Amino acid sequence: MKRSSHTDEPARFSGSLRHYHRTGGQQKRSWDDWVDGVAAVEHRSKNWPKIVGIGIGILALGGIIAGLIVELG
Repeated sequence: MKRSSHTDEPARFSGSLRHYHRTGGQQKRSWDDWVDGVAAVEHRSKNWPKIVGIGIGILALGGIIAGLIVELG
């Protein structure tokens, strides 16, 4: 790759490591983790009122559509 000959321009990025050399905050995994996989953490939904509200809304919309079909049909 050809480098630019402009040496008077400031560097675009500062730092000693490139972004693709960083490994992040990952833990060291054992052979068993690689073979068996890491156990999944079960998350319980905290949006029950939202889910129930959407369900009631869908049922109400279905009832309105069914009522219109019966009346107009």
